[in-house]
Amino acid sequence: MNKILNTRLLTCLYLLLVLGMATSCEKDEADNSGIIQLLSFGPTGANHGDTLRFIGNNLDKVTAIELTGASVAQNEFKLQNSELILIIIPAAAEKGFVTLKTPQGDIVSKTQLNLGVTATVTSFTPEARPGENITLTGDYLNWVQRITFANDKHVETFVSKSLNQLIVTVPEDAQTGPLILFYGGTDSMAVQTDDTLKVILPVATGLSPNPIKHDNNLTITGSNMDLVKEILFTGVATPVTTFESQSLNEIVVKVPAGARKGKLTFVAASGEKTVLDQELELVLPAVTNMAPNPIDPGADLTITGTNLDLVTSVTFDNAPAVTTFISQSATEIKVTVPMGVLRGQLILGILNSTVTVQSPDILEITGSVPPPTIAFPFYTDAVTSNWTSTGWIGGGWGGTKNYGNTSPVREGSKSIEVNYVGGWGSPFQLGGASIDLTPYTTFKISIYGAAGSGGKKVNVGVNGADKYTITLVEGEWTDYSIPIATLTAGTTMNEVIVKEYNGSGGFTIYLDAIGLN
Repeated sequence: MNKILNTRLLTCLYLLLVLGMATSCEKDEADNSGIIQLLSFGPTGANHGDTLRFIGNNLDKVTAIELTGASVAQNEFKLQNSELILIIIPAAAEKGFVTLKTPQGDIVSKTQLNLGVTATVTSFTPEARPGENITLTGDYLNWVQRITFANDKHVETFVSKSLNQLIVTVPEDAQTGPLILFYGGTDSMAVQTDDTLKVILPVATGLSPNPIKHDNNLTITGSNMDLVKEILFTGVATPVTTFESQSLNEIVVKVPAGARKGKLTFVAASGEKTVLDQELELVLPAVTNMAPNPIDPGADLTITGTNLDLVTSVTFDNAPAVTTFISQSATEIKVTVPMGVLRGQLILGILNSTVTVQSPDILEITGSVPPPTIAFPFYTDAVTSNWTSTGWIGGGWGGTKNYGNTSPVREGSKSIEVNYVGGWGSPFQLGGASIDLTPYTTFKISIYGAAGSGGKKVNVGVNGADKYTITLVEGEWTDYSIPIATLTAGTTMNEVIVKEYNGSGGFTIYLDAIGLN
C-alpha cells in the first residue's frame, strides 16, 4: 500500500516539474523570440480612475492601449516593462474589448473589460415636441443603454452619446413625466430624473365658421395642431382621423353627420387629450309654428321656422317618414299629413346628418280622442314626485323599460316603453310610496300596443295583487279607467305593476297618462 502511494506521489511531482519546465520554456521562447503576448488583464469590475494591469510577454513594445471609448498613449502608461503594463482607466472608457497597439499588429483581448459606474443626470431639456431631440447632461451618460419616457415608452437608439452628454429623440407617443435611464456596468442600475419632461400637446384656440352645417369644412386654429391624431365631436362615438388639411397652426375637417352642439376633444399620438373651451354650434332647422293645428289626416300642413331648407324628411307619429314636400324654403315647408297618424311631435330629418330635430309643440289630429283628465298623475313625461319623493322607481323583472321614450306618446312629449322578454315579467314597477286612495275612485292608464302585441294580455296589479287583465290593441292608444275597488280593498296604494299575462314575452307596449281620478 505504501509503495503504491509513494509511486503516485513521485508521479505527481514529476508531472508538476514537467509542466513548470514547459511553461518556463514557453516564456523563455516568447521572450527570446520577441513575440508580444497578452496573457491576462484586470481587475474586472474596476472603476474609472483605478489602475488596470496587463500581464504578458514583451509588453515593453506596446505603443498604445485602446479601450472602448478611450485611448491611452504609451507616454501615459503608469508603468511599462516586458511583463507588465499599468494604466489609469480613463473616465471615457466603456465596456468592451481592449486592443494593444504593437509593431507586430493589434492584439485584441479575448474577454471584455467591464467597469463599475454610476450614471447621473444634472440637467436636460425641460420641454419638447414629440419627434424633437432633447439633450441630457451629467456623468457617465455613455453607459446609458435605454431611456424610458412616461407612458412606458422605451428608447434604445440615441442621436449621440458621450461621457457627459446624451441626445435622444422624444417618441411620438411619449407623455409628460420624469425619465428613467438604465445603464450598464458590472452592476446594471437605473436612475430617475428629479425633474419632469413636458411633452408639448396640441392646443386649439378657435373655430370657423361657427355655427356650421353638417358635412361642411370646419377650420380649427391653434398651436401644434400637426400633433393631432384624432378629433372627437360631441355626439359621435368614432373619432375623426382623416382631415382635409393639417399644419402647425390649423386643421380643416368635415363636420361628421352625427355631430351635436358641444366641445371638441383633440387626441395626440400618446392618447393624451386637450379640449377646446369654445363649443361647436350646428346650423339646425327649428319649427316655430304648425298650421292648421288640429289638422285632418290627408290635409296639407304648413310648417314655419328657420333653416327649413335643410330638412330632408318629416315624420309624423304612427306613420313612415315623408320625404316629398309640396314646397320647401328656408322658412316654410308644406307637406301632406299621412293617413293613420296620431297626435304627437314632428321629427325632422336633416341634410347630411343623422341628427334629428323635434317640433316643440304637439300636432293635434282632428277626431282623435284627447288625453284623459287625471287629478293625481303618476307620470307626466317622467315619474312624478308623488312617487319619487316617498317611494322608488325601478325594480321589475322579465324585460326592460325606458321612462324617456319619445314616440308614440299619449300626452306631453314622452311615454314609458316596456319590452317583455318572458317569465311573467313586469319591467315597469313603482313602489315604496303610501298614497291615500280615499279621495279617488278610478285608476287610469293609457296603453299603446306595438307591432306584434295585438291580442296579447297584461295584468295591472296594485299592492302585490294582479286584479285586472287587459287585452292589448295593436297600433293605437287605448285609455283604461279601472275602478280602484277592483284593484284593491285597501285605502292606500304602495305599488303599481303592469305584468305580462302568459309568460311568453317577445312584445312591446307603451304606457302613458297614468294616475288617479
